[in-house]
Amino acid sequence: ITFTMKVFCLLSSFFLFMPVSLAQRYSSPWTWTCDQTSRLCVRERLSHYDAPATSQEVCSLTCPSETVLWPLPANYTLGASVTAFNLNLVSVTIPNISQETQQRLDEAVIRQRSMLGSKGTEDGSSMTSLAISIGGELDMKAPSLDMDEGYSLEIRKSHDVVQVQIMAATYYGARHAIETLFQLTEWDPFTSSFVILDDAIINDRPFFPHRGVSLDSARNFIPVTKIKEMLDSMSYSKMNVFHWHITDSQSFALEMESLPDFAWYGAYRPDMVYTKENVLDIVDYAAARGIMVIPELDAPAHVGAGWQAVDESFVVCWEKEPWEEFCLEPPCGQLNPAASGMYDVLEKIHKEFLSLFRPSVLHMGGDEIHFGCWNSSEMIVQWLEERGRGRMEEDFMFIWDFYQQESLQRIMKASDELGLESPKATVWSSHLTLPSYISYLDPSLYNIQFWVDASDLEDPTIKNVAESGFKMIFSNVDATYLDCGYSGWVSDGNNWCSPYKGWQIIYENDPYQIIESHGVANKMEAEKNVLGGEVAIWTEQTDYMSLMSKVEPRASAYAERLWRGPAAGKWREAESRMVRHRERLRERGIGADALVHRWCNQNQGKCLIPEA
Repeated sequence: ITFTMKVFCLLSSFFLFMPVSLAQRYSSPWTWTCDQTSRLCVRERLSHYDAPATSQEVCSLTCPSETVLWPLPANYTLGASVTAFNLNLVSVTIPNISQETQQRLDEAVIRQRSMLGSKGTEDGSSMTSLAISIGGELDMKAPSLDMDEGYSLEIRKSHDVVQVQIMAATYYGARHAIETLFQLTEWDPFTSSFVILDDAIINDRPFFPHRGVSLDSARNFIPVTKIKEMLDSMSYSKMNVFHWHITDSQSFALEMESLPDFAWYGAYRPDMVYTKENVLDIVDYAAARGIMVIPELDAPAHVGAGWQAVDESFVVCWEKEPWEEFCLEPPCGQLNPAASGMYDVLEKIHKEFLSLFRPSVLHMGGDEIHFGCWNSSEMIVQWLEERGRGRMEEDFMFIWDFYQQESLQRIMKASDELGLESPKATVWSSHLTLPSYISYLDPSLYNIQFWVDASDLEDPTIKNVAESGFKMIFSNVDATYLDCGYSGWVSDGNNWCSPYKGWQIIYENDPYQIIESHGVANKMEAEKNVLGGEVAIWTEQTDYMSLMSKVEPRASAYAERLWRGPAAGKWREAESRMVRHRERLRERGIGADALVHRWCNQNQGKCLIPEA
């Protein structure tokens, strides 16, 4: 026997006694089937290696089909069959509309095709095409809380074509429909093909108009690329508000043409700034994803950095020590409402904000005013004395009200000069929203964003604001603050708002239940005044390295609550979809934190402890 024959015999014996041939070496010994009782995909071992198998991806599309959708649509009828299609045979037909709208819709489909195509490669043998037709008025005014985000989506298979019909009154509704459509597609690793659910009727629209993320980029600078990643992730769960807390006492990174030295003094480093081009790019990037940008110039507290460029008397308590006597975190700094020239500077800043963002809503901040800081200023105390006032709480509330009214008037003046409609103002809950002082605020001019602890039924804020007729945004600290549950940074132990807020508590943060629990007298009217809510990520202990793992997938949990409203139910009903959506975020390049280990992902429902 020759050497060659010996090698051949040895190799033959190797292949003979292998449990699976080399050709099958990389296929799976598992298949997934739909358990009709639990309505979950169950992993089972194949009886033999060449038995027909179904991938988890394909099973999830049909067991039941809504398992893959986030947020769950308002109304849907979904089939239970999938069709393989050729990703290179995707067409989009759009009526005769503006070139800009058509381009935006084309780009929305291209983004989705690119993300789907990144999952794998097909052999190109499928000749089934995906034909997307988009109709309706498709209005594309700047995104706002008044925009119509509703859409209808119908998927039907006809011979070698999967036909998709999308109808929407605005571009934003059509964009949402495209997101839903591609959530009903998958790459099947078992057959190396792209598949789509081929039978669906969906009619969908959000319950609340305001569904957002509040990002602080002042405590730690967040690069534009990371902000865009966050905007991408928001669009995948149809969130529509990016609330940008862009300045604070720590930094002022926004470059302004009228006050160029503000960023020169206020930025951490020359490369840690937001240029005019950056801002316009972010606003446009957000709009393409159905997101409006609400800029926040927090004042009269939370200021200091950048104001070195103007008269030093315009800010009081700047970096004063010991800081804990003059503010809630270092460095201290508050505007001086008694300095008349300060309002001229403030007007210039507001005018730059309005020119750059052209917002329909402008956030004025307004929280955590430290009266001890103002009390330490001779100019402020003298201003109060000249008006027959003293140094009690109600006296400092008097000057705060003066500041608030003057600041709002300057915003209106700047808007008029720019030829813009004056934006609706939003302020955080504060002393101004307590029963004794809420008369200072006009419900027709201001929205109120709650950050109070909604579980504290002794706090009168929520009841008082609701009964006073204000539009409300819920960012209550007990459920929506994403920076909680970490170590202390001004002391040992845990940080001030611990514990960590898991996605489950965020998912069940129902504004209507909060209103009811606070015994609001005008419950029906108050419910109509709920705009929605935001999760908030403050960045004292967060930077671009950890941002997305703290934001997602918890932001997505609130996104579904706000999209579906009271119909969202309990977190257990959403658990398998939440886990699947986190996988979608990961697959699309979002640095979302893991919710479970992969065994739980592949064995749906087996890791949850049964409810007591």
